[in-house]
Amino acid sequence: MVWYSSSYNIELSANISYSFSKNYGSILHKLSKMNKSIETLNFFIGGFSGGYERIIWLNDKLHHQYFTGGGVEDEEARPDDVLNVATPSTKDWEEFWQKVDTLKVWSWEKEYINSDIIDGTEWELRIKREGRRRRRIYGLNAYPQPERIFNSFVKAINKLSRSKI
Repeated sequence: MVWYSSSYNIELSANISYSFSKNYGSILHKLSKMNKSIETLNFFIGGFSGGYERIIWLNDKLHHQYFTGGGVEDEEARPDDVLNVATPSTKDWEEFWQKVDTLKVWSWEKEYINSDIIDGTEWELRIKREGRRRRRIYGLNAYPQPERIFNSFVKAINKLSRSKI
C-alpha cells in the first residue's frame, strides 16, 4: 500500500503501535497476575509396572512428563522426561479454576485408598492457589466418588496442559 502523506502514515503507525502495545500489555498483565496466583499445581498418575505421568507447573509453564518406576517426588522438569510444555492463556486458567471449584476439589478427602487391589494405580494432586489452602490429595486404586468427578478433573488438566494423561 502506498501512502501519499508521510504525516498521515506516521500518525496511523503510531495509533496502531499504541493500540497493539496497550492491548498486549493488558494481556501480559492479566497473565502475569494469574500466574502469581498459582502457587502449586502438580498432578501425577500411574501404575507400579507401567510408569507415571505428571503435569507440573514450573517457571510459568505446565510440563507434561513421563517417568518409569517411582521418583515423581521431585519438583523439577527433567528434559529427557518432558513430553509437552504449555503456557495456558488467562482464559484457559479461568476455565480450569472454575472446573476445579465445580468439582469441589478443595473439599476432596485427603486420601482415597483401596487396599484390596495390588499393583494398581497411584495418583496424587498437590494444589495451591492464592486465597485457598494448600491441598495434597493421594489415591491408591481409589478415587473421589462418583468416579466421573475424578475423570472430569483429569480432562480439565489435560485441556489446560494441552496434553493427554
